[in-house]
Amino acid sequence: MIGIIVANTGSPASPEPDTIELYLREYLMDDRIRQLPTFFWKWLLHKHILPKRKPTSAKHYRFVWTEKGSPLIVNQQNLVDKIQLLFDQEPRDEQVVVRSAMSYGSPSLREVLQDFRDAQASRIVLLPLYPQSAFSPTLAVVDAFKRALDDLDWHPISTIVDNYHDDPGYIDAIAKSICSVGFNPSAGDKLMLSFHAIPLKDEKNGDTYRTQIAESVGLLASKLGIQANDVTVSFQSVFGHNQKAWVSPLSRELLEQWRNENFRVVFACPGFSIDCLETLYDIPHEMVPALEGPDAAPTVDHVDGDIQAVCNTSGRFVWVPALNSSDEHARMIKGILDQHL
Repeated sequence: MIGIIVANTGSPASPEPDTIELYLREYLMDDRIRQLPTFFWKWLLHKHILPKRKPTSAKHYRFVWTEKGSPLIVNQQNLVDKIQLLFDQEPRDEQVVVRSAMSYGSPSLREVLQDFRDAQASRIVLLPLYPQSAFSPTLAVVDAFKRALDDLDWHPISTIVDNYHDDPGYIDAIAKSICSVGFNPSAGDKLMLSFHAIPLKDEKNGDTYRTQIAESVGLLASKLGIQANDVTVSFQSVFGHNQKAWVSPLSRELLEQWRNENFRVVFACPGFSIDCLETLYDIPHEMVPALEGPDAAPTVDHVDGDIQAVCNTSGRFVWVPALNSSDEHARMIKGILDQHL
């Protein structure tokens, strides 16, 4: 049996402050995430960051939470179920089992690997669900994967899919999602691709994240029939107060500069495979008001459905959802995995 793990960052088990604190404590103490030496960072985290952040994060998670739970966990599991079905429909000499796992929270990489060990899997394929790899999310998954194998004292044949930023299936799926919302460059639409920001220090240490982004954007522009310099690349989700320590330009600042223009902005996040807090909350509460003014922000505390519908917009901001658990996404990930089987 071959075990496939589709991995992501993770989510709290509930939108309650105490549960969120447990999740943030695990996440923010990761060596790939923390920004200061361990002792000082631990003190700062417990004395200042967590007490302030957990009630705010609880409010944000309540806004995006669904009846089934965390949208990230639910949508990724739905995606994995579809990928599993695609494998099951093909005759194979060896069974393929696909599981979802998270760097932080549940289902953990250790739990999934223990199940695979108990089932006597002959080989493991790990696919971090980040098209462009970066030190902070991708290597955090790889670190957790290797720690779990060491803890289990189990070392099967393993393959790690580092990135898939230039995969034709990925480029095609993103292009189709952008076209599906009516992107029309001849009518003056401006395409903004917003990616998760990374610290500049990671780039100085050899992170090729922005190089991969540039390659993805070039391929995507060609697929859409436009020039790469017609695409605005920006970044979001900066952590902390020192914005200059992160890659730029920031999406929100650019949108504010465009507020008095007349063109539509087609806003996509090709680096987020599954919509999560950083898209489902930040886009309607930060990005839409940045372009259309503060009155465009949602006036409800919770939404379970079409988030764009709760934004009081003029229609200038056109949001392209992540690929999530779409059939297109499942086929694309299956195609990438096939290359490693």
